[in-house]
This record gives sequence, structure tokens and C-alpha cells, in this order.
Amino acid sequence: MALPKPIRAPELPDELAPFVGPLTGILEARRIEGGAFGAARVDAIRCEQVHVRASAFDESKLTNLRWIDVLCERSTLSMIDWRGALLTRTLVRGCRLTGARFAEARLEDVRFVECHLDYAAFGDARLTRVSFESCQLREADFHGADLKGTQFVDCDLARSDFTRAKLAGTDVSRSELGGVTLTPADARGLVVNREQACALAVLFGLIVRD
Repeated sequence: MALPKPIRAPELPDELAPFVGPLTGILEARRIEGGAFGAARVDAIRCEQVHVRASAFDESKLTNLRWIDVLCERSTLSMIDWRGALLTRTLVRGCRLTGARFAEARLEDVRFVECHLDYAAFGDARLTRVSFESCQLREADFHGADLKGTQFVDCDLARSDFTRAKLAGTDVSRSELGGVTLTPADARGLVVNREQACALAVLFGLIVRD
């Protein structure tokens, strides 16, 4: 069996010009620091080779968004609505995304590290080579999402919804899985540890004997 391909990191040049001007159109090789874009309503933004730091996007609605080779650090993206967004070679680190909505989004080569994603929604999204590392994901919604091969490492997934999600090869064995919503059919191919397997057996109404 072939080993899974590693997640590709953002490719950023050594020098980035500071971002000035409105959040529209195409942003290339830019540094955004301390930006305030809360409640912005913008269509068709493409950010390529961009470093975002200490910026606020709370409650923004960005349709047809493209993030390619983006590093986003120490920023707030709570209650954003980025339906159908495309994120490629993106690292989101130390950010707050409480209640963020990524419905029908496509994420490829993306890492979320030490982020707050409680109540975040990834309904019907497609994730390819994605990892969540040391993230809070309580009551997150992955309903109908394609999560094949996604890694959840040291995350809190308590009471998250995986109904109808594609979970083949999805690894939650190093994360907290208490109270999740899924069916036996949903769990097919899910990678769990022994303790989680016993808890899921009880959830599915099985009687486990030693």
C-alpha cells in the first residue's frame, strides 16, 4: 500500500510587500498585518503567496474566495461565511475560528494548528491532505463532508457531527471523540484506538464481552 502524500507547506517568497488598499481582486506576494475586515462582503478574492498576521475577519462573507500558498497566524475568523472557498497549501496557526462556516469548501494541503474551531461547519466540504493539530473542535459539523485521510491529532472533537461523512482512513485515534454523532455506516474505515472502539460499540448498541 502506498504511503499517503505529505501535506505541502505554503510556498512564500522571502520578501513580501505590505498590503495597502481594499480587500478586493487579486493579492499576490503580500503581507497583511493588523488588518480589520470584519463583516466584509466581497466576491471573487484571490490571495496567493500571502502572510496574514494578527488580522480580523470576523463575520466576513467572502464568496468565491481562493487562498493559495497562505500562512495565517494569530488572527480571528469567528463566524465567517466562506462557502465554497478553495484553500490550497495553507497553514492556519493559532487562530480563532469559532462558528466559522466552510460549507462546500475545498481544502487541499491544509493544516490547522492550535486553532479554536468550536461550532465550525464543514458541511459537504471536500478535504484532501488536511490535518487538525491540537485544535478545539467541540460540536463541529462535518455533515456530509469528504474527510478521507484527514488527520485529527490531539484535538477535542466532543459532540461533533460526522453524519454521512466519508471517513475512510480518517484518523481520530489521538483525539477526544466523546459524544460524537455518527452511524455504523458512517464509521466504516475510521481509524480509532481501542478505547474509542469500545465506546463506539456501545454507541452502536453492541454488547462487548471479554
